[in-house]
Amino acid sequence: MEMNASDRDLVEVMKRYFAVKAEVEEVKTRLEAARRESGEDIDVFYDPRTNIDHSSDILRSYSLKQELVRLMDWAEVWGRQSLAADSA
Repeated sequence: MEMNASDRDLVEVMKRYFAVKAEVEEVKTRLEAARRESGEDIDVFYDPRTNIDHSSDILRSYSLKQELVRLMDWAEVWGRQSLAADSA
């Protein structure tokens, strides 16, 4: 099977997706451990305006999750275009 430039782009996007997903899990694990240790409620702990100690990780988690959505949206658009080209 030959890969064109578009296919290679998709592979790179998916590599990035899985790298970001792993980082999300790492940050989530770290934050959850800190939340449990603090005994705070979820809504209080995950508010970066009030939880200054962990605000950078909380904001990073939000940012990474948004990136996951963008990457998957791109992959979905690619998939639709590929299907349309195959059926044409």
